[in-house]
Amino acid sequence: MATSLQYGEEHTLDIPREYAPARTLARLFFATFWLVIFTGAIRKWMFPNATILYILQDIPIAMAYAYAFSKGIFDRGMLLAGILLLSVILTLQGLLQIIVSGLNPFVFAVGLHNYLFYLPMLVVFPVCLTEKHRRNFVRWYLLSSIPMCVLAIAQAESPLTAFINHTTEGDAFGVPGADVARVSGTFNFVLFYALWVGIGVALNLGEWLMPRERRVIQRRWLLIVCTVSINLCHLVSASRLAISNAAVAILGGVICAVAVRSVRAIAVILGILLMLPLVAGVTYLISPNEANIIVERFTGKGYQQEGLSRVEQTLDGFLTEPPLSLIGAGIGVGVDAAHVGSVDAYNYTYQLSEEDTIRNVMELGTVVGLLYIAVRIGFLFGIVFLAFRIVRSGSSPHVLPLAIFIATDGYIGDLTRSATMTATQVMIGCCFILSAYFHPDHAAVTDAAIDPQLVRYA
Repeated sequence: MATSLQYGEEHTLDIPREYAPARTLARLFFATFWLVIFTGAIRKWMFPNATILYILQDIPIAMAYAYAFSKGIFDRGMLLAGILLLSVILTLQGLLQIIVSGLNPFVFAVGLHNYLFYLPMLVVFPVCLTEKHRRNFVRWYLLSSIPMCVLAIAQAESPLTAFINHTTEGDAFGVPGADVARVSGTFNFVLFYALWVGIGVALNLGEWLMPRERRVIQRRWLLIVCTVSINLCHLVSASRLAISNAAVAILGGVICAVAVRSVRAIAVILGILLMLPLVAGVTYLISPNEANIIVERFTGKGYQQEGLSRVEQTLDGFLTEPPLSLIGAGIGVGVDAAHVGSVDAYNYTYQLSEEDTIRNVMELGTVVGLLYIAVRIGFLFGIVFLAFRIVRSGSSPHVLPLAIFIATDGYIGDLTRSATMTATQVMIGCCFILSAYFHPDHAAVTDAAIDPQLVRYA
């Protein structure tokens, strides 16, 4: 049986610096990553009224699509076929809604963009993200947590009206009943920041689970600084979502440590779990108001009931709440950007549902909506299964905590209302996982023979 390294040498995408188109796609991937981080800062602090910047990160993504398809560098497997079939079904349903119920064509176009535009990232970017590029991604992600942590602490310590807490809508979103800002870092809204935090915690845990000689960040003190920083980012946020996202990622790290059947990995995870109370103590010293508020939001009776109700809604609400309708309210009706310029732009979502999956069924109609949800959930479970196989093969341990977090967020989180930030980040994480399938870590595959099916190329 050939090793995956030998298998890769029989194909065209083995060494990125010898294959210029793959290197170009990798650059566009990183351009997308950096724009995700800084678009919010540009919008809220420099050009708060420039709505067009809402799609700034779409530029490198669209360029990557055009370049990849012109060069033929994309995965032609079942994933592409599934994306094309889903695109045809949603497009036909949207056209039917225009004809039958008079759906505004602009709303239709925005809705189609939010549902479908980011899906081809899954067949374009993974084929170019070799081990070298994944290591660079992990390095820059974790290092960026240090300045983000400094910014988060500054926002937590500043009043709602401070410039540093501005959003595109004005002052920061505060916590009900308290003069405390919900930290959002460089992002425009805490939802996007919480998603960034969850991915960062997952990557950080994956780095600790790597053997020391294979880690991206070799200096232990620097890795500890990154660990403290990424965890302070959610602990000072006054956001239940950010802390819950981090908790899911940590759970993924525990599962990964058990999956690799390594005493060292389990010991590392236990060490991190023991360190978290210390980081929480540091959070209280830095910002006691934020710490007290978040304790109240997790333990207060009213907050607990509200949280439990929302969890129950997200688990099966898409089956029980949407009224039976073959046509639906209209694809994109619950997307804020589809109503730009309207004074009620932010109310259209709530007229349907704040929960993404419930709103999807209401927008698309019962049959098409449930089909979309089934595909969405099926893909997320598939990503977890694939990540488990990758980790068990001895390759990148980052992928399993990341996959478990992404699957959880993709199931209960927002992928369509604010897709420019939410779907983009989820797709970036999925691309990282799929790239470890296309291009396993060389250090891992040279130690043991791996099923060649784990390494296939476009």
